[in-house]
Order: sequence, then structure tokens, then C-alpha cells
Amino acid sequence: MILSAHQPVYLPGIILFNKIALSDAFMFLGHAQVVVQSWHMRNRIRQGDNEIFLTVPIQKAGRFGQSIDETQVAADHWKRKHLQSIRQAYGKRPFFDRYFPAIEALILDAGPSLGLLDKALIRHFLEVLEIDTPIHESQDYAPTEHKTALLIEICHAVGASGFLSNEGSRVYVDEPALAEAGLQHYWQVFEHPVYDQGRPFMPNLSIIDLLFNMGPRAAEIVRSCGRVEAGPYKVTKP
Repeated sequence: MILSAHQPVYLPGIILFNKIALSDAFMFLGHAQVVVQSWHMRNRIRQGDNEIFLTVPIQKAGRFGQSIDETQVAADHWKRKHLQSIRQAYGKRPFFDRYFPAIEALILDAGPSLGLLDKALIRHFLEVLEIDTPIHESQDYAPTEHKTALLIEICHAVGASGFLSNEGSRVYVDEPALAEAGLQHYWQVFEHPVYDQGRPFMPNLSIIDLLFNMGPRAAEIVRSCGRVEAGPYKVTKP
């Protein structure tokens, strides 16, 4: 079983959903420390010929070191602003009316937890994309390690035989250590798909851009834009 994992992020891009689709199981790392002005609380959408950030405000005073799951949203005014920006950006796209109401309801009904908001939206998009990879929560396993040691810990916790990473993880993934721990490491080889946005193509936007533009075809596009490649270090322990 190949496990992948990721910290909860707001309105993530295509690459995360491709990684989950390529995995046998996935784990939310909601116990990780929140990083201000990171993908945990913001993402990009297209507005005309420009990209804009939608950022969820969070409570920071006296909360240094808080986890993503513990992080509280600062207020509710951002909800209407985000929804208005999404409506202005995509209201005329062919599949806006099909997908916007559910996204609107999830944002409006969101409670004070940033982690729960992020995960509710991701779970919704997984359902829309027909990705049925089993989902685990790191908080259910109380991990204590970091970096590669964390990957080993969560793989052993769920009984995985391998771990799948995206390219951005190369700075900290220790493949020999994974092999020594009996775990085969894999890389997600991702090529960003190009699709009709009604204007010259702009990559690396939120998944909602793909949904509003391509509708049901989004599921096939997400699955077809990446593959799994085994790392060079082979398992040395059973």
C-alpha cells in the first residue's frame, strides 16, 4: 500500500488531487504547525488576465506554534469577499452554476477551525472528482516525529509499504532512511495539464479553476496529469 500525506491547505491546486488519486491511502497532517501567509490559508484564482490570492484571516496573537487544526479563523467577513471574488472571476465560465453552490455552502457554513475548513473543501473536491482514496487523520495516530522520521512513523501506523512524495519534498525526504525502515519511496511525476480557460492559459491555480472551466472532464484530467515513479533506493528490510 502506497501512502501519501499533506498538510491541509485552502482551495488547493490540481497537483494535490493528482497525488491523492495516485495513492492507495492519504493522510491529512493537521497536527503540523500552521505557517502564516502560506497555502494553509490562501490560494490563487484567475481574475481576467491576472491571478489573485484569496486569503483566510486567522487568529495569531498569543498562539505561536499552534497546529493547523487548532488555528482559528479571525472573523467571518472574508467569506462574502471570497465568494464575491469567485463569482466575479468565474460567473461566466461554462460550469460555474454546476459547482459554485456547494462551494458557497461549505464556505458559509465553515466553523472557526482553519483545518476543518480546508479538509471539508478538499473532501468535497475529492468526491466531485470521483477520487475514493481512503483518508486518514494524523491526529488519530498522535505522531511525534518530523520530516522523514514522520513519514516512517505514519507509514508504519497505517500499515503502508511505501510513501509517495511530490517534487517539492526533495529538500527533506531521506530515501535511504525510508528504505532502511522497510519502506519503498516513490515520486509523483506531475505535468501540469493545459485546458481551456477562455483566455491564454495560466497554470497553478486552485482546483476550482479547472472545475468551472472543464466540468465533468476535470476528473479525467486530474488522473492523467501524473504518474508514480519508484525512487532509486530499494528496501533493505522486510
